Amino acid sequence: MRVVLAEKPSVALDIARALGNPQRHGGYVTVGDTAITWALGHLVSLAAPEAYNTAWKKWSWATLPMLPGTFKLEAITKTKAQLNVIQQLFEKADRVVAATDADREGQYIFATIASVAGLSKPVDRLWLSENTPAAIRKALASMKPNTAYDNLTRAAAARSQADWLIGLNATRAFSLRHGQPGQPLSVGRVQTPTLRLIADRDTAIEAFQPTPYWELYVTFRAEPGEYVGRWLGTDKEHPHRILSEGQAQALAAKVPVGTPGQISSAETKPVTVRSPLLYSLNGLQKEANRRLGLTAQQTLDAAQRLYDAHLTSYPRTDAQYITEEIAREIPTRLGALTIGTPELRAQAMAETSQRVSRIINDAKVNEAGHYAIIPTGQVPGNKLSAMDRGVYELVCRRFLAALLPDGKDERTTIITTANGEQFRTSGTVVVEAGWRAALEPVREVDEDGKDTDELEAPIPPGLKSGMPVVVQGSETKGKQTKPPSRLNDASLLAMMEKHGLGTPATRARIVEVLLTRGYVERQKKALISTDKGRHLLKLVPDQLQSPELTGQWEARLEAIAVGQGSADEFMQGIRELTRAVVDVAKGQQSESVATISTLGSCPKCRKGIIREGRKGWGCSRWREGCDFVIWHIVAGKKLTQAQAKTLAAGGTTAELKGFKSKEGRSFSARLKLDEQFHVVFEFGTGSRQRHPQRTKKGRA
Repeated sequence: MRVVLAEKPSVALDIARALGNPQRHGGYVTVGDTAITWALGHLVSLAAPEAYNTAWKKWSWATLPMLPGTFKLEAITKTKAQLNVIQQLFEKADRVVAATDADREGQYIFATIASVAGLSKPVDRLWLSENTPAAIRKALASMKPNTAYDNLTRAAAARSQADWLIGLNATRAFSLRHGQPGQPLSVGRVQTPTLRLIADRDTAIEAFQPTPYWELYVTFRAEPGEYVGRWLGTDKEHPHRILSEGQAQALAAKVPVGTPGQISSAETKPVTVRSPLLYSLNGLQKEANRRLGLTAQQTLDAAQRLYDAHLTSYPRTDAQYITEEIAREIPTRLGALTIGTPELRAQAMAETSQRVSRIINDAKVNEAGHYAIIPTGQVPGNKLSAMDRGVYELVCRRFLAALLPDGKDERTTIITTANGEQFRTSGTVVVEAGWRAALEPVREVDEDGKDTDELEAPIPPGLKSGMPVVVQGSETKGKQTKPPSRLNDASLLAMMEKHGLGTPATRARIVEVLLTRGYVERQKKALISTDKGRHLLKLVPDQLQSPELTGQWEARLEAIAVGQGSADEFMQGIRELTRAVVDVAKGQQSESVATISTLGSCPKCRKGIIREGRKGWGCSRWREGCDFVIWHIVAGKKLTQAQAKTLAAGGTTAELKGFKSKEGRSFSARLKLDEQFHVVFEFGTGSRQRHPQRTKKGRA
C-alpha cells in the first residue's frame, strides 16, 4: 500500500483525481492501492517550555534563558484526530509519498509529522508547482527520494528552533522587565527588524525640515512652435533649484519678453524599454499593491486560491524564470488565455521563439525551488471574486508582456541659451508600445523616498540646434523639498527583499503580525510605526532589530538549505545571541508600558503628561484647568500618533494631504502649534491659518 500525505484536503483530492476515481473515507481517500491523506497545515509543533522543565511554565527571571539541549515535538491538540489517521496509514504503508507544499515550510511539516508518527518506511518526495492533473501525473512519475531534500529539512528545523529560542526568551525577558499584566512585549527574530525599517522611515520623515527653493520656467517661441524650458544651473544633484526668491526674480529679469535666444543643442536618442521578467511572489505582491491597492497578505491569499483552483502556478516562489521544460508548454498556455486582445495574444505567440530565452533559467528555478507565477492554461469560470480576478489578470498580462517585444521610445533633450542663461527641456515620445500594450508600466517602488526633479514637457517636432528663439514669457515657482515617502506594502516588501528579511512565503505574515500586535498601523496604504512599536525598539538590543544582522542569519539558513552551511553552527550562534539578549533585558531599568500611550510632557502647562483619550490627546491636568488638546480628527483628517507627537514636541508636520474645507474642497497643509498652543495650518513658505479647534475644558 502506498500512502500520500498532502498539506491540505484540496491538494489531496487533486492528487487523487489525477490518479483515478477516489473513494472517500474518514480523513483520507483511496484510489486503488493508494491512500491519499492530508495534514491540515501544522499538526505538530515544537513543545512548550514546560515540556522540558515544569518550572519553565512560569514567566520568571530564574528560568531564563530557556535553552533545551534537544528540541521536542508535540501534537497540536485540536488536530490530533487527523494525526492519528495519518499515523495508522503510515503503519500500513509499504511506501510513503511526501506531498506537502513544495517549499521549506512544507518540508518541515512533513518532517515533524513523520517524526512524531515514528515513520520508518521509505519516502519519496512529490514536488508540485502546479495542481493540474497533467502536472500531478508528471511529477508522480519523476519523484526523488525524500532524503534528497534533507538539507532543506535541516534549514527548516533550524529556522523553527531559532524562532522558538529568540521569540520565547526575548518576549519573556522584555515583558518581565517592561511589560504589564496581560500586555506582553512580543519580540521576533524577523518581525522586530522589519518594525525597525518602518520606524526608521517614520523618524526620517518627522526629522525632515523642508527647504524652500524656486524654479524658473521660460516659454520660448521657435519656428516649429512654442515650448517651455527650465532654468539650468551648475549643481549636479539639483540643477534646476534656485535657492532664493530674489535670485529667481533676478534671473527672470534677465530674460524679459522679446529676449532673443538660440537652441544650443537638440539631441534625440532612442530608448529601449525592456520587457519585464515573470512574477515572483514578491514582484506580484508589489505590483498588486501599486495597481490594485491590495496588501501583501491579500495578494498571497488570492494567489493561493488561484493555485488551488488550478489557474496559476505555485505562488511562494522567488524565481522570475521558467525551465526549458515548461517553456515548451507556452504555445498551449498562450492559446488558452482569454486576457488581452486577440491581436496581442497572436503577437505574443508569433514572438515566442525570439523572446522566450529571456525568461528561461533552470539554475535560478532550481535555486528557488519553483518557477515563476504563470497561468496554467486552465480557463477561469465566472465565480472568481473581484480580488482574485484582478490578481489573475495581472499574472496573465505579465505572462503576455514577457513574450512581447521591447518598447521603443525617443527621448529628446533641448538646451536653450538666452542672455547667458541656459534652460533645459526634456520629453519622451513612445515610438512602439511593445509589451506596454499588455501591461502599462507603473512607477517603481520608492525604497528610499528620494525627492526627484524629473519633469517631462511637450516638445514640438522640428526643433534643431542653432535655431533662433524668442522669449514669450516666464514664471517663477516657489517649491520646497519633500520628505521621504511613507512605506507601504510594496516598498516595505522591496526593502525586506533587499535586506534578506524573511522568505516569499513569510513576508506578508510578518507585516500582519506587526499590525495585529499594535506595533504598526495602516493609514490608507501607508504603514506607520506606533508609539508602542517605537518603545519596543528603544528596549531591544541592536542584534535583534538590525535588518543587516538578521539578513545575515537568513542567508545562513539559505546556505544550509543548499548544503553549504552547518545547522549546528547556526544554532550555536542563535543560542549565544539568546543568552546575550536575556542579559541585556536583565540589566535594563524598568520602563512601564504605560509610557507607550503618552506623547510626553504638556507644552502648555509644563506640568502634565499628554495622554490619548477617546477623541484626542490631552493634558493629564485637565481637571486643574489645562485645556491643551490635539484632536484625533483635524478638518476631516485623522492624525497619527507620530504626527500628534511631532505637534506636542513643538515641531511642524510634513505636508499632509486629505484635509477638507467647510465647502468640502480637499487641500494639503502642514500642521504646527501657534503661540496659544492651538493647532494651525501652515501653507506655502510660512503663511498660517488657525484651525477652529475647540479648547473647552474636559478630557480628550
